[in-house]
Amino acid sequence: MRLGVVKQFDEGKSFGFIKDDQNHKSYFVFYTAIKEEGYKRLEVGQRVRYQLAQGKNGLQCVNVYLDEPSDKED
Repeated sequence: MRLGVVKQFDEGKSFGFIKDDQNHKSYFVFYTAIKEEGYKRLEVGQRVRYQLAQGKNGLQCVNVYLDEPSDKED
């Protein structure tokens, strides 16, 4: 999976953009690509893991998960 940061997300329009850590390009993300439980939304600056797939207008993010730090304190 790729890693990135949410660059923008418009809840009203249900889409936004994720900036890729590796190539620094921004990719479109639609709320249906978010694989978290409950209300589907992303916050600007949030770290995410995702995959890229070909969409109607180019590459877009799919299978988006919040990137939880592995050294979380319990």
